[in-house]
Amino acid sequence: MQPSLEQLAITYKNLPADKLIRLAVTDAAGLRPEALELLKAEIKGRGLDDGILRGIDVQLNHVDDSQLNNYLALVRNQACPTCGDQSQQLNAVLSTTVISAIIFTHYKKAFSIGCPTCLKKANQKATLKTALLGWWGLPWGLMRTPQALISNTKTNKRINTGEPTPILVDFIKNNIGIIESIKNNDQSLQVMLTNLNNKQHYNKYHIIKHGANRHPIPSR
Repeated sequence: MQPSLEQLAITYKNLPADKLIRLAVTDAAGLRPEALELLKAEIKGRGLDDGILRGIDVQLNHVDDSQLNNYLALVRNQACPTCGDQSQQLNAVLSTTVISAIIFTHYKKAFSIGCPTCLKKANQKATLKTALLGWWGLPWGLMRTPQALISNTKTNKRINTGEPTPILVDFIKNNIGIIESIKNNDQSLQVMLTNLNNKQHYNKYHIIKHGANRHPIPSR
């Protein structure tokens, strides 16, 4: 049973600002029209940034290739969140790490966004760690380690092409509302990119849609 409009109005009124904004810029497309209007009214009533309202609207409309390319350019032309370099366009990759210790195997895909130089370093670090520590679990270490090494080799090739990677394109598509809401604020964009690297995993509420497997895999 759906909550009444009165209940929704009370819920939105009592939400802390950060949770209200997150709802607006990530989940607006899943709200019914009446709820959207209440959400917009609450945002306006609190005097929050107009970018949040744009972030709602962009989720409700089709984003064509031209608009998508504009968002890609916006993100790719930011300073690298790791080294601060602005001379290279940013990209995003997933680097896979496997660590084993006889009775367990830990398999992790870490998200990184940054300049090609920093992405290569992150990918090389994951590759080296996997090559040294990935093999020592049975049977999963022997299975996962070559998979990770092959995956990281492909990742390195994507970095070298200079083209936006599929994971970066997914990042834009899945988080269009967030990006639209802060597109005029370089400082907020930098905070977003830095937080992405600090979390190093990806899911809907941390900018990227799909979740990574960070759980140990038993070796039996």
